[in-house]
Amino acid sequence: METLIRVLIIIAVLIVLMIVLIVLYNVYTKQRKAKMYKDVYDTLNSLKIKSRENEFEIKKSNDKSYDYIFKTPNNVFYIKIIPNFSNYEICINNSVKWQIRKSFGDDSLNFVEGVEDLMRMEFSERNAKKLYIVYPNAKALLKYINECEMVFVKPETDVYGASVVSYQAIKEIPNLLEIIENKKEI
Repeated sequence: METLIRVLIIIAVLIVLMIVLIVLYNVYTKQRKAKMYKDVYDTLNSLKIKSRENEFEIKKSNDKSYDYIFKTPNNVFYIKIIPNFSNYEICINNSVKWQIRKSFGDDSLNFVEGVEDLMRMEFSERNAKKLYIVYPNAKALLKYINECEMVFVKPETDVYGASVVSYQAIKEIPNLLEIIENKKEI
């Protein structure tokens, strides 16, 4: 009888520990995502030109297709944030299938979620632009140009009508927004 009670106590303790670990993991994940959104918002806010600050506007989106709308004097950016906390490489196979890989030789089929909705959207504004921000960074951003060839994705690279940049690049290159707006070479 004592052995049965000890086993039940051990099982109960293990269940409680498992529940605590699950709760801690969920809290950590939510905090990490909240930090991601705050970092991107703050960085976009820092890109405003101080003398023309009233011509810029950042709004959090209620639409699941994109996370922010960032209005500049010249363009309206519809921004989707792609979490990449493990710093894996992202390979763009086509407009809606983006693969996350640990390295070039990784054959797993892990795809980025949430890309398709914004890619398929059509905007009535002539100056609307789609921007994907990989947070915080990517080992490499690659795009297939045919079955056998890939190119590195740069801020000025056209990715099926969108731009793809890392959060780190936005922080490091002060004129990155201008590059994306004009799709000009660095």
